[in-house]
Formats: sequence, structure tokens, C-alpha cells
Amino acid sequence: MSAFFEKLDALYQAGDTDGVLTHINNMLTELRRDGRENDADYAALLNELGSFYRGVSRYDESADAFRRSLDILRALGMEKTPHYATILMNQAGLLRLTGQYTQSVVMFEQAKDILVQLGLQQDYVYASVLNNLALVYQDTGEMEKALSAALEAFEFVQKDPDGAHEVATSLNNLAVIYFRMGRFDDAETTIDQALDAYDKMPERNIHHAAALSTKATLLYRAGNYAQAAAHFLKSLDATQAFFGKNIEYAMTNVNLAKTYEALADFTSAVIHADAAAEVYEELLGPEHDKTKACRRMIEVYRQQEAGQ
Repeated sequence: MSAFFEKLDALYQAGDTDGVLTHINNMLTELRRDGRENDADYAALLNELGSFYRGVSRYDESADAFRRSLDILRALGMEKTPHYATILMNQAGLLRLTGQYTQSVVMFEQAKDILVQLGLQQDYVYASVLNNLALVYQDTGEMEKALSAALEAFEFVQKDPDGAHEVATSLNNLAVIYFRMGRFDDAETTIDQALDAYDKMPERNIHHAAALSTKATLLYRAGNYAQAAAHFLKSLDATQAFFGKNIEYAMTNVNLAKTYEALADFTSAVIHADAAAEVYEELLGPEHDKTKACRRMIEVYRQQEAGQ
């Protein structure tokens, strides 16, 4: 399987989303042909498939893949393994993205408990659970809990000499929490540290887009709209490179539209609001609130553009 994962990483780095999906499905087909659709390797591939679908905002297909993966591991008696905890964590992350926060916390806590029982509090996946719990607590407005979980995760990942990616991710997580707590100086310092870490990496990182968006948000708040737009554009490019035009891509376009509105560049505002609307309509439907909100934004910007 090592050759499979090496090629998978290369496809992600190249931004070849079609290639990623084909590669995973080809390996699943190969294992089925060998009568291995109920073994741990097949479960691992379903986890990769679920993670891919989650990244490109195909949430129903993601949920199905994670469910099937966990079913296989339960049938194999592997509920108390790091592998099972990792898939639980990935499924919990999907629940968070779809607004099912209570269920998400329960599942993250289940994954955390498994790791504690196995004595793996010093393992990377444990820090990942903590970072993800911090994200859910942000969503529910429990900022002190979010900060506590994020700080614990950061304390751990700093000890890993090969953990530059995890350190950068934790720093961005902390920066967002500080921002939402009104600790703007702390947020600025922390996100700059994260971006410096990403800039030093030899390859593009899948989480770089989030950090760029955090920096852009801080710049926007400070009234530095031109710099904010530049960082949102970089975030947009990084998101598309790894995931294509997903929900995060749409959200970044909305932020760009609002930034260009602040710059009184209504032509650019229309372009980005329209790009967001197209993605929302494709992924969520024409009657979804987000789609309708973007359509209303476009109308307002066109009126303002005409009045210039």
C-alpha cells in the first residue's frame, strides 16, 4: 500500500482531483477483485475516499464512505485501534462541516477516549483530535474550551522535530480563536508565525489556504483592504489547487466580493460574488440561502457599479 499512498500524495500536490478519485477507485476495484472488500486495507481506502469527498464538498458520499469503513473495522474487532479512532475523527469532522455539532463533539470524544485507552496521548492523531475539538468549540461559541484544546495540541506538536505541518496548523487554529476572542494582537503574531512556517515548507501544504484566509480576515478588519484581497486571492488559488471549487472556495469568493466592495471595485465584487453563487448553486442548490444571498449581493453590486 505504500506505493499507493506515495502516488496519492503526489496527485494531491499536483492538484489533480480527478486523478486522486480515479486512483482511489482503481485500488478499491483491485481489492474487490482479490476478494478483499472486508479487510483493513479496504477500510483504509474507504477512509481516503471519504476524506476526498469531504474535501470537495460531496458530503453525502463522504458520509457513506466513512460509515462503510467503520463497519468493516467493527466487523474485524478493531474498534480499539488508532485506525478506528482516525476514521471516527474524520467522520466527526464531516459532522462539524454539516453543522451537526453535538454529534461531532461526541464522536471526537470517542476517538480521544480510544487513544487515551491505548496510551497514545503523545501520538500525532491525538493532537489532531484536540485541534478538531477546538474547531467544533469555535463553531458553538465555547471559546475558552476551544482555546484550551488548541493550546494542548500546540504544546504537543512543538515537541515533534518533524512536525512543521502540524505546528503551522495549530498556530492557525490558535490565531482564529484569538481573533474571535478579540485578542487581535495575539492573533496577528500567531498567524504570521504560521505563514512563515508554511513559506518554509518545500511543498505546498493542504492547510495553507486556511492560514492565508485568516491573515486576510485580520487585514480586512484593520482596513488594509488591498492586502486583504491579495491574501484572499492566494487562499482561493490554494483551495482550488487541492480541492477544486468546493464550499471553502465559494466562501473565499464571498470574502473577496466584500473586500472589493470595501475598495469600491464593484466590477471585481460582481465577479467573485458570481463565482461563489455558481459553486453554491451546484453544491447546495438554487434555493439554498447561501445561493440566494450571493444572487442578492450581485444585484446590489451591479447597481453600485452602474452608479459610479
